[in-house]
Amino acid sequence: MEIQTLLDFLKKPRYTVDPDPSLRTLAILLIWALAVSLCLAMLLGIVGALGPWNLEEHAFDMLFEEFSPLTILILACIVAPAVEELIFRGPLWFFRDSSYFPWVFYGFTLAFALVHLSNFPNLSEIWLLAPLLISPQLNIGFFLGFIRVRFGLLWSIVFHALYNALLLGPMVLLYELGITFS
Repeated sequence: MEIQTLLDFLKKPRYTVDPDPSLRTLAILLIWALAVSLCLAMLLGIVGALGPWNLEEHAFDMLFEEFSPLTILILACIVAPAVEELIFRGPLWFFRDSSYFPWVFYGFTLAFALVHLSNFPNLSEIWLLAPLLISPQLNIGFFLGFIRVRFGLLWSIVFHALYNALLLGPMVLLYELGITFS
């Protein structure tokens, strides 16, 4: 199943439930989601280094000024996944039998990605890069939407939490150790 099933789904999204996900399938999807997002983040880093843009300002840095590392992890790995999945993937159920489901699926996925533009406080200076800035969130939005439709809302929340933990956990640890990254 894994990645080919996801790609087939993205070509023509349909609300098809598989109530018995295997942990192997979810692990493979998580690895793919992380790999693609990391590639997109590296591309963003290259574009940032080559251009006149200041891409170093990010809401993540501001979180450390206001919250402890444990609070940041709780917010990013428990609160945000639950709230965002309820808002951006929960409503998909209401359109499960609608011919508009593909439009709704892509609309909520795009909205999820666009919300993350708020992570860039200097967006007015770098707005031309907006599609690239949100590409990692758009990527994970596709994975989360697929998992929500196939396996249920709880699995998309768990997947989202694991994804955030695997990405942000090392960043929090490095930050706490005084190792900065730009």
